Amino acid sequence: MTRNNDTYLPGAATMVFLAAAILLLPWLGDTLFNSKGEPREAIVAVSMLQSGDWLLPLSYGADMPYKPPFMAWMIAAFAWLFNGGVVNEYISRLPSALAAIAMIMTGYRWAEHARGPRFAMIFSFVTLTCVEVFRAAVACRLDMVLTACMVMALYMLFNLDELKCRLKWLRYIGAILLLSIATMTKGPVGALLPCFIYGVYRLLRGGKFFTTLGKMIAIAVAALMLPSLWYYAAYLRGGEDFFNLMYEENIGRLTGTMSYDSHVNPWWYNFMTLAAGLLPWTVLILASFFAHRRFRRAPLSPAALLSLTAASLTILFYCIPASKRSVYLLPAYPFICYGIASILDAKEVTGGVVRFFTWFISVLAVLVPVAVIAAQFVSIDGLNIDPIPWWRYIFILLPIAIGLAWMKNRHSPVGHLAVAVWSLFLTYSAAVMPAVLNPNSDKDEAAQVEAIAGENDILSLHQVRFYTMNFYLGDRIRGVDDVEAASAYPSGTVLLVPSDKDTTGLSENFTYELLTHRGSDYRRPVGIAIKK
Repeated sequence: MTRNNDTYLPGAATMVFLAAAILLLPWLGDTLFNSKGEPREAIVAVSMLQSGDWLLPLSYGADMPYKPPFMAWMIAAFAWLFNGGVVNEYISRLPSALAAIAMIMTGYRWAEHARGPRFAMIFSFVTLTCVEVFRAAVACRLDMVLTACMVMALYMLFNLDELKCRLKWLRYIGAILLLSIATMTKGPVGALLPCFIYGVYRLLRGGKFFTTLGKMIAIAVAALMLPSLWYYAAYLRGGEDFFNLMYEENIGRLTGTMSYDSHVNPWWYNFMTLAAGLLPWTVLILASFFAHRRFRRAPLSPAALLSLTAASLTILFYCIPASKRSVYLLPAYPFICYGIASILDAKEVTGGVVRFFTWFISVLAVLVPVAVIAAQFVSIDGLNIDPIPWWRYIFILLPIAIGLAWMKNRHSPVGHLAVAVWSLFLTYSAAVMPAVLNPNSDKDEAAQVEAIAGENDILSLHQVRFYTMNFYLGDRIRGVDDVEAASAYPSGTVLLVPSDKDTTGLSENFTYELLTHRGSDYRRPVGIAIKK
C-alpha cells in the first residue's frame, strides 16, 4: 500500500480522540428524552434491572424487545456499575457515544495506514461532523453501535488482507466478534451485509470467486454462532410470538411483507436523506463538481476501492426494502467521508473549492451563534426555547472566534475548516440542543401523572405506546385494549388517552382533562382520564 509520510503530525491521534470525546461525552445527559425512539430502547434496560431478566425482558407490561438485547445489556451494565442501577439519559446514550469514538479512532488508524496522518485527521473530523453520524452518536438508539461494529469489522478484514499483520488468527477472531455484536444489536444484517461487501471488494481486487465465497461464508457462519444461542434461548422463552416478531423485523421488513407500514418510502428517499445527513459536507461535494476536471485521475487505491464498494452496496441494499430510514444508511457514511476527505486533501482543489467552502463555513460560524444569542432575547411565536446557562455562552462564542480568525489570516483552509465545523457542532451539543429540545419532553407531564396516580395503576390504550412518559414513570404504564377494559380497574386508576383514538364510554366512568397539547411520542394532544 502507498502511504503518505510527507506530513509529520505528532499527537494527531490524541487530538482526534480529544475532539471526539469533548464533542460527544460531556453533554449526553443534558437533553431530555423528547421522542419515542430513545426511551423505547432505554426502557428495555430498565425492565432488565427491575425484573432480573436479561434474556427477553418485557417492557410496557407485555412487550417483547423488537431487537436483540446487546444495546440494552450495555445500558443496564453501565447503570449497575456507575449509577446504582438507575438508568438515566446519560447512561442510555453512553453506548452510542463510546461506539462512535471507537469507530472514529479505528478509522483514523485505518486511514493513517492508507494515506498518512494528515489525511487520517481530515477523514476523522469529517466523519465525526456529519449530521447523521453526530445525531446517532448522541442518541439512545441501536444504529451507532451496529454501525461501529460493522465498519470496524470491515477495517479489520481490510488490514488483514492488505497489511502485514502478526497474529492474524487473533485479528480474525476480533472481526468475527464485532460481527457477532452487530448481530446481537440489530439482527443478522449486522454480519451478513459486511461479509457481502467485503466479498465483493475481494472479487474486485482479483480474488477467486469460490475461495472468496467460502471465506465469507465461513466468517458469516462463525459470526452468527454466538447470536444463535440467544435466539434459541429467547425462542424457548417467547415461543411463537418471539419467532413471529423476529421474522417480521428481519425478513418481513426486507421483503415488504410486514403486517403494518413502517417508514415506507420510495427508492429516491435514500438519496435525499444522504444529502441531508452529510451536511455540512454536502455543500463541498456539490462545489467540487465545478473542479472535477482538475482532479488527478489515477487508479483507485485499495482503501478507496473498499470505500466505494462499501458505500455503494450499502445504499443499494437499503433501496430494496419498502421501509427506508436515514439511519439505515449509517454504515455508508464513514466510507463516503473517505471520498470527502480525498477532496479536502487534493492539492488541485485546495486553492479554490476548499477555500470557498472554508469562507462559507466561517461566515456560518459567525452568524449562527449570533442567531442563537438573539433567540434568547427575542420572542418568536411557536418557538419555545429554554434559557441557556451563562457559562455555556463560552461554547457559543467559540465558533465566532474561529470564523473571524479565518477571515483575518486565511491560512491553512483545511485546518480552519475542520475546527470551525467541529466548533459549530460543539455549540449545538453543549448549548442549543438542550435549550431547543427539552421543552418538547414529557418529563414534567410524567411527574404530574405520577402525582395523580399515586400507587394506583397507570394505563394506556394498546394502540399507542407513550414511551417517553413510561420511561420517566419507571415502566409503570400498562396497555389495555379499550376504554371498557380500563373501566374494570379500581377507582383512582389513570388512563392516558391520545386525542385521535376512540374513547367511546370514557365519560361514564372517568373524569377527563387535557394533559399536554403536544405529546413527545406522537406530537399530538394527550389527555388524562381518572377512574371515578
